[in-house]
Amino acid sequence: MEHRPRFFVDRMLGKVAKCLRILGYDARYGSIETASQIQTLRHEGYVVVTGNTRWRHVPGVLFCQATRWPEQCRKLADAGLVRLEEADPFSRCLQCNGVLEDVAKEEIAGRVPEFVYATAPAFSRCPSCGRVYWPGSHLDKMTDHFQRIMGWNLKEAGKRRSA
Repeated sequence: MEHRPRFFVDRMLGKVAKCLRILGYDARYGSIETASQIQTLRHEGYVVVTGNTRWRHVPGVLFCQATRWPEQCRKLADAGLVRLEEADPFSRCLQCNGVLEDVAKEEIAGRVPEFVYATAPAFSRCPSCGRVYWPGSHLDKMTDHFQRIMGWNLKEAGKRRSA
């Protein structure tokens, strides 16, 4: 498997971090306080993404000037940092960035609404924070967003990765 970039996204770009996580990329999220912090993150292999003009000329930083998250996500694709071929959609926790694990239906009894428990075909859980995920209308909405923003079919990408 080829190396996929890992990202550190500053607090100004929270929706970008969420988009990266939807695509299955490792996307840490936090504050950038110093140039030495950026150097450390780069040394650890992270692509640093910021909207803060203070860091726009620091080597190894991707500055997102756009103010709307769809344009910011598009900039990552245009820079060649995210690619549909590398996407592993819906494999990370949107809350904490953990890698999701498939979980038996019986293990999440009482943790999801009864209707969801009775009708969802599969479940996954974040081992870090415990959040439970299942395919539903929210997944379709996210897929539609990426189709409009990037022209990407995440359902096809997910089928390729799982095959």
